[in-house]
Amino acid sequence: MGARTLLTAEQFDNYPFEEDKRYELDEGELIEMTRPAYEHNRILALLQGELYVYFRAHGTGEALISENLYALSPMTRRAPDLAIVLGERREGLRGAKVIGVIPDIVVEVLSPSERMGAVHRKLKQYFEAGVKEAWIVDPSSRTIEIWTGPALPERELAEGDSLTSPLLPGFSLGVAELFA
Repeated sequence: MGARTLLTAEQFDNYPFEEDKRYELDEGELIEMTRPAYEHNRILALLQGELYVYFRAHGTGEALISENLYALSPMTRRAPDLAIVLGERREGLRGAKVIGVIPDIVVEVLSPSERMGAVHRKLKQYFEAGVKEAWIVDPSSRTIEIWTGPALPERELAEGDSLTSPLLPGFSLGVAELFA
C-alpha cells in the first residue's frame, strides 16, 4: 500500500486532478475512486431516469450523478453515486464546484471490490452531515438496503418489493425493474 496523501479541504478543492480520474477526500485523506462498470452505470441511469420523471411531475427536487462533490464536513468531500436534493434547496447547487448543500438521499451502488467497512464509514459521514436516507444497491444480491441512520438498515428490499421513500411521496420503482 502506498503512502497516504493528506490534504486540507482548500488544497483538495483546488487540486490539479487528472481529468480521467475521480477523487474524494475522506477526513483529510485523498482517495482515488475506481471507474464504475457497465452494470453499475446502467442501474444508476435507470434510477436517475425514474427520478427525473418523478420530479418533473412533482417538482420537488433533483437527482444528480456522481460527478459532483459534496462538502460533508470541513475535511470530507464525497461524491455519492446519486444524490437527491429536495425542494428549493437545489438553488444552492448552481455554479458550485464543491457543493455545500447536503443531499436528502444518497444512493451508493456497490461494486464487487468495495469493502463493507468503507461503505459503513461513508454512511456514518453522510448521516453526520445531515443526510436523511441512504439507499445501498447491491447488484450481486439484487437487493437494496434503506438506511435512515448509520447503525443498521431500516429495511432490505428484494426483487418482489418496490423502492419507496417517505421523502418521495408517490415514488415507487420495482426492485426487479432496477436489475432487469
